[in-house]
Amino acid sequence: MLLTSCLNSSDDSDITYYNDTAITNFSLTTVNRYIHTTSKSGKDSVYKQTLTNPVNFSIDQYKKIIYNTDSLNADCDLSHVLVSIGAKNNGYIVIKSLISDTLFTYSSTDSLDFSQPRDIRVVANDGTGYRAYQVYINKHQVETGKLMWEKMDAGSYPVDNEKKRWEEIVAANDQLGPFIGAGTKEAYAYNKDMTAIMVSKDGGVEWTADIIDDDASLLPKESFAFVSYPYSANDQTDYQILAGVSQESEISCSVWRKIAEYAEGSLPGKWAYIPFEPYNRYNLPAMINLSLVYFHGRVLAIDSNWIRISRDSGITWKTSEDMQLPANDLTSVEACTDSEGALWLKDKNTDNVWRGILVEE
Repeated sequence: MLLTSCLNSSDDSDITYYNDTAITNFSLTTVNRYIHTTSKSGKDSVYKQTLTNPVNFSIDQYKKIIYNTDSLNADCDLSHVLVSIGAKNNGYIVIKSLISDTLFTYSSTDSLDFSQPRDIRVVANDGTGYRAYQVYINKHQVETGKLMWEKMDAGSYPVDNEKKRWEEIVAANDQLGPFIGAGTKEAYAYNKDMTAIMVSKDGGVEWTADIIDDDASLLPKESFAFVSYPYSANDQTDYQILAGVSQESEISCSVWRKIAEYAEGSLPGKWAYIPFEPYNRYNLPAMINLSLVYFHGRVLAIDSNWIRISRDSGITWKTSEDMQLPANDLTSVEACTDSEGALWLKDKNTDNVWRGILVEE
């Protein structure tokens, strides 16, 4: 009997063993997000959203750390995560236990706990050495999409020196009434009897009557507030809102807007009344000690009772479960934003101060 084989001793030379290796890629293949919602009836519920590869990871081969620079949402579950890990030269990947020095083999189908940093090793396939990495999966420490408040020291409320300067300029002019507000290149104040809006374009030296495109009797005279912010549709342009209680209505605020363009050749802007429509269920109600602020791409109207949000430049104003006041017993408040984009609130009767932040998704 004759036996033949296609194998010979030279076949072993086709297998090459390497003594160097490294982790070359790391990604999340599955992570669950548990989102809390509240229905219109006030019923709370939670639903799960499964994310796949939601963020990019960086690998620092010198420091031997792996991390994501864009944090995951705060409501992501990092205790049950599926990951994909690649290694140079087919290195053998093991993961250190969270409670002991035990090492176990990595599998892309096994759920892992990354609620704290994990030690991962990649062993050279000739078994002569390994490289150890520490993996950090970062997530926000506050809930995304929701305004979060922090109690601050009474003296920490930001001082608006520019507003104070304008108030002093207006107060020194006996032809002017109350100061309204200032944009990029224009400042506004009422005239003495509050029948017209005066504008200054030269730092407060000269004041002239601004153009009003509607009945001046509808101008807000009490508890009025002003906000100016960049108009995204045009460069060198401010969108400005003036709101408050007028003589015509004690139920709803009178809301006005002006688009102020500063580019060469631009036409003068006009103050236009945003009409009160009976069918609009989202008019801005009369608010005492009203503050208007521009915060995360929307205008907020704030008083001691609620925060109302306008996403359409002052036409509609709505409340939101994600935008609530820091306390229920506020009496007389004022609000502002700072240069870092935080929202500040002060109760003028108690000197209590809060700082609010909103982490976008």
